[in-house]
Amino acid sequence: MRLPVLFAVLALGAASPALAQTPAAPVTTKGVVVADARTWLIGLGGSVAEPTAAEGAQVLTVADQPLPWTLTFYNCAAGNLCDDVQFSAVFSGPITADQINEWNRNNRYLKAFFVPGATPDAAGAIAQYDVVLTGVGTEHLQEPTVIWLQMLRQFAQSLAQAAGPAPAAQ
Repeated sequence: MRLPVLFAVLALGAASPALAQTPAAPVTTKGVVVADARTWLIGLGGSVAEPTAAEGAQVLTVADQPLPWTLTFYNCAAGNLCDDVQFSAVFSGPITADQINEWNRNNRYLKAFFVPGATPDAAGAIAQYDVVLTGVGTEHLQEPTVIWLQMLRQFAQSLAQAAGPAPAAQ
């Protein structure tokens, strides 16, 4: 039987000093600089706060009323180029799990998560859109930002239609 031989070869290979070394951190050669993204968003008319740090990421808060949102930057090389971003917004209830499930069944890109509350009226939702940037510069944020804003409005409208008045985004 060949499986024991294969396992033995794999075990010997794993013990090899060359494989035991810690690989160097990857160098990010694509993405966007957080400060440049903030300047770009302000240039588009956004009210954007200074970046804040949160658990290994950098966050821009955009006070886009009536639907404020955040743009979080991950996988930043030496605090410079970040090639992984997440758009997100928080909604307060009343929101039901059925509303969120229906949205996720019928829509792509923006995904929503139900957040149970102490009471049904206190339940909420988080909407998110993840993007991996494949080029350098803020021009690579343009299309994802357009998609995000369109989908965010559609999500808010779907919640408003199901619950009456539009839920407040936080």
